[in-house]
Amino acid sequence: MEPANPACMMVPKKLVLQIILSLGTSLLLIGLLLRVMTGSVDQGLLPRLVSLFRETAPVFVCMYAFSGLCQTWLRAVRYRCIIRATGEEPPAGGHMFLVAMSRNMFVDMLPARMGELSYIGMLNRGYRVSGEACLSSLAISFVFDFVALAVLLICLLVYQVATGGLQSWLLGSTLAVLGLCALFLGLLFPIAARFRVLFVRLAGSGNILVQKAASLAVKTVDALQQTGKAGITFRVFVLSLAIRSIKYLGLYLLFLGVVGSGRGDMDTSLPSVLIALVSGEAAASLPLPTFMSFGTYEAGGALALLVLGASRTRSVLVMLALHLWSQVVDYSLGTLAFVVFLFRSRVVAVAEGGREGRIGWRWLVPAVILLVAGLVVMIAQVRGIRKLGALKPPPSGRPVEGVSGGEEDLGNLHGFVVWSSNRFGNHDIVMLSLPERKLTRLTDHPHTEYFPRISPDGKKIVFCRSQTAWVSQRNPVPWDVYLLDLESGQVRLLARNGNVPTWSADGRHVYFQRQANRFVRHTLATGEETLLFETGGNLPLPASVILETPSWNGRQKKLAVTLRGSQRGTVIIDRQRRIRRIGGGCELTWSADGSFLYQIDHGGRGGNTVYRVDADSLQRQPWFDADSEYSHEYFPRLDRQGRYLVYGASTGGHEHDTADYEIFLWKVGSSFSSMVRLSYHTGNDCWPDIYLYE
Repeated sequence: MEPANPACMMVPKKLVLQIILSLGTSLLLIGLLLRVMTGSVDQGLLPRLVSLFRETAPVFVCMYAFSGLCQTWLRAVRYRCIIRATGEEPPAGGHMFLVAMSRNMFVDMLPARMGELSYIGMLNRGYRVSGEACLSSLAISFVFDFVALAVLLICLLVYQVATGGLQSWLLGSTLAVLGLCALFLGLLFPIAARFRVLFVRLAGSGNILVQKAASLAVKTVDALQQTGKAGITFRVFVLSLAIRSIKYLGLYLLFLGVVGSGRGDMDTSLPSVLIALVSGEAAASLPLPTFMSFGTYEAGGALALLVLGASRTRSVLVMLALHLWSQVVDYSLGTLAFVVFLFRSRVVAVAEGGREGRIGWRWLVPAVILLVAGLVVMIAQVRGIRKLGALKPPPSGRPVEGVSGGEEDLGNLHGFVVWSSNRFGNHDIVMLSLPERKLTRLTDHPHTEYFPRISPDGKKIVFCRSQTAWVSQRNPVPWDVYLLDLESGQVRLLARNGNVPTWSADGRHVYFQRQANRFVRHTLATGEETLLFETGGNLPLPASVILETPSWNGRQKKLAVTLRGSQRGTVIIDRQRRIRRIGGGCELTWSADGSFLYQIDHGGRGGNTVYRVDADSLQRQPWFDADSEYSHEYFPRLDRQGRYLVYGASTGGHEHDTADYEIFLWKVGSSFSSMVRLSYHTGNDCWPDIYLYE
C-alpha cells in the first residue's frame, strides 16, 4: 500500500488563525445584522417582527436552505463551464461549490453587490485561477443573471396581460432590464474587443500600475473572446435561468412561511410575490451605503406589496422578516463553506510544496480580539431579543392530582378573584367566586390575555389582549385594552396599542401604558385619550426608558412606576414631573387610599419578598414573605379595603407567563403561614385581582 502523503495529512498552523478570524468575523457580522434589524425598527413594530420571525414554519426555512444548496451547485457548474472555456482547468466541483457558497455570503456586504469580488479573491488566491479567468467568468455570469431575470419579467408581463392586470411600472422595469442586458452584452463582446487596442497601448506605458491594470484588461478581453467562441452560450443561459428560477422559488416558499396562515390583505400568489422579490433585489443592487442591503431591500419589496394592495406596516414587517431569515440561512451556510474552503485550499497549497510559517503574536492577538468582539456583540443582541420573553407559549399543565381545593377556611369572605391562566391552552381570564371557589372562564380567545383589573363597583374588568396569537408578557407593545362587562358577558375594544390597564378611583377613567414609554388616560364616557407622561417627551428621561406597570394615585396626582430599558429602578413621579427614586424591585403599586405603596424585590425565603413603602419618606420594609415552599412571590394586589392581599407564587420559577405560579390569599397582619391557596394547577396562573363585597 502506498504511504499517505504527510503534507496532505498535516493540519496547517495558519489554519487556526484563519478559523479564528473567520469565526470572529461571522459572529460580529451576524451580531451587527441583528443590531441593524432591531435598531431600524420602531419599538412598536419590533415585537411583531420577532413574532413573525419565530412563527415562521421550520419546514419552509429548510426548503429555502435546500433551494440555496441547489442553486449554489448550479452556480458552481456554470463557473466551471465558463472557466474551462477560457482554456484553464477549473477547481474540482466540490471546491467550486465552496467558493460559490462563500460568495453567496459576501455578496451583500458591500453596496452595489461589490461583495462579488470575494469570488475572484478565493479562486485566485485559493486555487491559483488566473485573474482574467476569474473576471471573465464573473462578468459573464453577472450578465446572464440579468438575461435570466429579463426572461422571468417577460413571463410576468405575459401573465398580467393574460389576466387583464397589466401594470405600467412592471413594463417599464422589464424594458429597463432588457436595455441593461443589451448594454452589458455589448460591453462584454464587441465593445470590449474594440478597446483591446487601447489596453495594449496602455500596457506599454511607463506607469507600473497602469501597465498591470491594462495587461489584466487585455487578458480578460482575450478570455471573453475565447469564451464567446467556445459555443457554451446556450448552456450558460439555461443554467442561469435555472439558478434564477430555483432562487426565487426558494424565496417564495420562505415568503409563505413568514406570512403563515394570517395572510390578511397579503396577495400570496406566485406572480405577485415574485414581483415583490424582484423589486427588493433590484433596490438592494443600488449603489447605496447600506449594510447587508438592509433598508433598500425592504423598501423595494414593500413598495411592490403596497401597489398590490397590502398594508404598509405588514409589507415592511414581512419583507424584513424574509430578509432576516434569508441572511441567517445564507450566513450559516456561507460561514461553514468558508471555513471548509480555508482548510481545503490551505491543504492543497501545502501538498504542492508550500511552507507554513509560525503564527506571530501580531496576527494572533488581533484575531482573538476580533473573536471576543464578535462573541460580545452576538451575545448582546441575543440577550436583547431574549428580553422580549419566551418565543412560544408554555404547556397548559394539568390539575394537581389528589387536591381539589377548599381545605382552607375562607370565613365570611364574599367576592371573587380574577387572574390570567393558560390551563385551557392559552392565557384567558378566569374568575374564582368566594367563598364557593367556583372557577369560571370569562374569556375564550385564541390570543393571549392577561392583567385583569376589576372596576371599583365590581361590575367590569379591563384586561390586555395580544395583537398576535402568542406574545410574551415581556413584550410591552403589541397589546390592546379590552373591557368586559361581567353582567352581560360582552367584551369590547377600549384602546388600541394599550397595556397593563388600571382604573381611576371613581371608575370614570382607565389608565394604561402605550408604546412602552407613555402613560395615557382614557375617559370611558367620551373615549377621549390624554397623554399624561412620556419618556423622551414631558419627562426628564430618555425615550428608551420603559414605564412598566404604572400605578396612578388620583388623590395626590402621582405615578408609581417601575423603570426598565436604559434605566432601572422604582420611582414616584409627581404632577410637576419631578422624580423621586425608591430603589430596586418592580410592580410598585399604590394602596387604594394612597396612604402607602407596596412592591416586589429580592430577599426572603424564596428569593422575593413583598415590601411596604411609606408614601412620604419612601422608606420601605419587608411586609410579607410566605412561610411555605411557594415563596417566590409576584403580582401582589390588595383589595380596595386593604384587608386582603392576593398574589402569585412559585417554588422558584421566575418567568411571569411560563412558570408554575399558583394564586394565594393572605389576610393582612396575620401570620405568614396563614395564607390560603386558591389555585391547584401546574399551568401558569398570574396577575390576580380581588373584589370583596362590603
